[in-house]
Amino acid sequence: MKKLSLRDFFSDGLCIFIALLPISLLSGELIINIFTILISIFFILELSYKKKFDFLNDWSFYLIIFLWLTFLINLIFSQDSSLGLFRSIGFLRFVLLVHAIKYIFLYREKDYKKTILNMWLIVFIVVNLDLVIEYFNGKNILGFKSKLDGRLASFLNDELKIGGYYLGFTFIAISTIYQFYNKKRLIFTTLLAIFLIISFIIGERSNFLKLFLISIFLSFIFFNKSRIKIFSTIALCFLIFLLIIFNDDKLKYRYVEQSNMNDITNNIYFKHYETAILIFEKYPIFGVGIKNFRIEIRNLVNDKFKDDKNYNNRHILTTHPHQINFELIAETGLFGFLSYLIFMTISLFKAYKSYIFNRNILLLSTGLFCFIYINPVLPSGSFFTTYAATIFWINYGIMLAFSNQKNEFIKTVK
Repeated sequence: MKKLSLRDFFSDGLCIFIALLPISLLSGELIINIFTILISIFFILELSYKKKFDFLNDWSFYLIIFLWLTFLINLIFSQDSSLGLFRSIGFLRFVLLVHAIKYIFLYREKDYKKTILNMWLIVFIVVNLDLVIEYFNGKNILGFKSKLDGRLASFLNDELKIGGYYLGFTFIAISTIYQFYNKKRLIFTTLLAIFLIISFIIGERSNFLKLFLISIFLSFIFFNKSRIKIFSTIALCFLIFLLIIFNDDKLKYRYVEQSNMNDITNNIYFKHYETAILIFEKYPIFGVGIKNFRIEIRNLVNDKFKDDKNYNNRHILTTHPHQINFELIAETGLFGFLSYLIFMTISLFKAYKSYIFNRNILLLSTGLFCFIYINPVLPSGSFFTTYAATIFWINYGIMLAFSNQKNEFIKTVK
């Protein structure tokens, strides 16, 4: 029996923890933090043992370090730096997570890329089955039931954020199937339609709309010669959505009645955005400070909106604006927001240039995810919270890996 070397222990351990990331995301923030910290530790130990740090000497490493330093500098000007201390310093685990994924996909002697993607695909399939069971049965496999009518919870029980999880892994899963198993467009479009329908019945409107937009962009860019079939698939999906709404009062309420945009000024999310702009106007250069939105919003309610019942309630007194761009503009000001825009613009431009060269579907799908994720209107989770941030940085890490990978090592699509 071959003895496990220290080198193999670090390498295999790193791969195992990365492969299990989708399961950790279904297990609560404590488990996610443990996994991301362990990945960071094993990654550092792996590099230290091999004395192989040269691959960090490229644009992607310095770019994300630039963003991290921006958040550290923000602490100096924060209204209460103690609130954002952990988030600013803890952001390092995402820096390391991104480059650990890049390292495993690019520089490992053994090709663990397909193994990891297969593991993620299996977990995603299980989540799909669980969501379908919950929709028709009222409870999921483990007996969990959503506490809010018209929304599914799956394995997350009382945390209604399975839509973000589903959005984060849908295109990784479908691209894995296409790239490694079946390149027939009929299979691709059928799976995409099924995933769209399941995303719809989850009941999270913003994440469904993002998934729908990515699906359209992905289909038109990747299958630009099959537009009639794409339009037909989209039309069929719309018909199914209508049938579901007419036969499901809870989803009808979520997508029709609750989405009434006649009085957009009183929309709860636009109230959040308005509050973020007011905080930005007060602290324009460096913002109020990371994680300080929750404090300043109470000051605004007490000082400016104490007689406005639309503001003075538990929905408006929130911890963040529920939109990444508004969160960053309010908490990090122009300094942090422009740094973030520079970071994302360069990253997406590099990914675009690489896609033109190799036409890799995993690069395209994760790049589109990152592009839609930073849209300036649709609601989102916080840029700094463990759950939403981990999903984003997983996709960013894959995009980064395929942006850097040489053409001869990529299975391209003709």
